[in-house]
Amino acid sequence: MKRQFRYPKHFEEQKKLSKSTKKRIQMAEVSLGDFTGRLKNDLLNWFSLTPQHWIMLHAVMLAYFKNQSITKNQLLKVIEKSYLTSNVYVDTAIKKGYFRIIRNIKDKRSIFILPSVITIKTFEEFIDRRDQLYKGIK
Repeated sequence: MKRQFRYPKHFEEQKKLSKSTKKRIQMAEVSLGDFTGRLKNDLLNWFSLTPQHWIMLHAVMLAYFKNQSITKNQLLKVIEKSYLTSNVYVDTAIKKGYFRIIRNIKDKRSIFILPSVITIKTFEEFIDRRDQLYKGIK
């Protein structure tokens, strides 16, 4: 039979937590649940592979929501990895169907990156969920 760990008595006396500590605990628990929940979604899981993937997703989505364009070259600079590594990240997102491209009519060398419909829908649901999760913390 396993023995359950017990804190020493002086720890029991210190269990009274301040309001700010309780809030931090709640936020950490919600954050952990939010993170593990994001791993269940293939798209969000893939963009969670590295901080650069996460930055790439947000850069494209922010440009989309602001009704601005972002070129592949601009996105590669935002990722802040080697050109080759960044290019692989973007190309993989395109091949997976998370991003789509539009060629610039005026400059054939320039490629615009846009989120796919599934990326927009998933990201909006993710942001809305976070809004609801963190709203209840007082």
